[in-house]
Amino acid sequence: MYETLPIKYVEDGVRLATGGWDMKFKLAVQTIVILLFVSFPARANKSRPFFLRTTVTMNGVEVPAGLYDLSWESNNSGVRVTLWKDGRFFATAQGTWVKNGVKYSGDAALLRVNSDGSRSLTEIRLAGEKKTIVLENIEPVLQLGAKSR
Repeated sequence: MYETLPIKYVEDGVRLATGGWDMKFKLAVQTIVILLFVSFPARANKSRPFFLRTTVTMNGVEVPAGLYDLSWESNNSGVRVTLWKDGRFFATAQGTWVKNGVKYSGDAALLRVNSDGSRSLTEIRLAGEKKTIVLENIEPVLQLGAKSR
């Protein structure tokens, strides 16, 4: 089955088919390029390998010990850190950049030991930086107190 296209004549007797496959093909290619562009994950401002010596909890997610790709995206003093393992997303958390007077000589993870013995990642120190990433604590904290009368 064939489609009939209107023909438009231009200078020197050259014929152009309007509304035909060329325009549809260009539109399809443009659409595919746009979809491919937006489907790839946005890469962070910076990243580096980051080693966790023990299993930790980050933003409510249990992260096993191992080597990860740590990436971060800064927005003024706010920062979003993300851990990747073998090119796949693992965990993310919001934090704040906090200035420090001393440049860190190596990467470090500051952990909080919870009452059940588990460890929560609270701070990330990056080698060569004079600031640290303090992660926001979203885990509920139970506080018990005497009832006042």
